[in-house]
Amino acid sequence: MATRTKSKGKATEREASSRFGSLKQLVRDTRNEIKKVTWPDRETTRNLTIVVIALAAFLGALLGGIDALFVRLWEALRAF
Repeated sequence: MATRTKSKGKATEREASSRFGSLKQLVRDTRNEIKKVTWPDRETTRNLTIVVIALAAFLGALLGGIDALFVRLWEALRAF
C-alpha cells in the first residue's frame, strides 16, 4: 500500500513564513504600546535618578558597615 508523505521543503517554508509574520506582528504591537506610554520629563528623570543613586550609596554603606561589624565580631569569637 502506498502512503503519502508531505514535502519537507514546503512545510518548512510555511513555518518560517508563519514565524516571520508572528515576529512582524510582535514588533508592530510593541511599537503601538510604546507610543501609548507617558514618558516623564527630563527634570523628573534627573531627580529620580539622583534619588536612586543616593539610596544605592546609602544602602551600600549601611550593608558594608554591618558586614565590617560582623567580620570583627567573628574575629573576636575566634580568639576565644
